[in-house]
Amino acid sequence: MIRRRKRTQPEEEFQMAPMIDMVFLLLVFFMCVSTLAKADKAEKVELPESHASEVPDDVSARGVVSIKEDGTIYVGTQSVTLEALKDQIGGELKKNPELQITVRADKTTPFGEIKKVLKACAEVGAYEVIYATYEASS
Repeated sequence: MIRRRKRTQPEEEFQMAPMIDMVFLLLVFFMCVSTLAKADKAEKVELPESHASEVPDDVSARGVVSIKEDGTIYVGTQSVTLEALKDQIGGELKKNPELQITVRADKTTPFGEIKKVLKACAEVGAYEVIYATYEASS
C-alpha cells in the first residue's frame, strides 16, 4: 500500500498588531470628538414660542446663558451663580467687546429670574443680549 504524503502548507499567521493599533486609534479619536461635542453644548431648556422670533444669520462670537425653570443659571453645561456669571461675561467682554449674549430660559421660568440675568449682563457691559424663542407655528 502506497501512502501519499499529505502536503502541509504552512499556515499564514494573521498579524494582530496592526489591527490592535487601529482599534486604539479609533478609540482615541472618538473619545476626543465626543469631548469636543460636549464642550459647546448648552443646557437643555424648553424655549417659549413667539410669532416674532427670527433665526440669526451669524451665531459666532455669541455666549449662551441658560436658565432652568427653578432659576438655576448655566453657562454651557456648567451651573454658575449670578456673581460668577458677571465675572465670566465681564472677562469674555474684555477679550471680545463685540460679544453677544443669548439668554435661553425655560418657558416656565419666572420672569423675575430672567430679569436678574438680563440685569447682570447689563451691569458688566453686555448690551447685545438676545432672548431666544422658538418660532410659533402658524
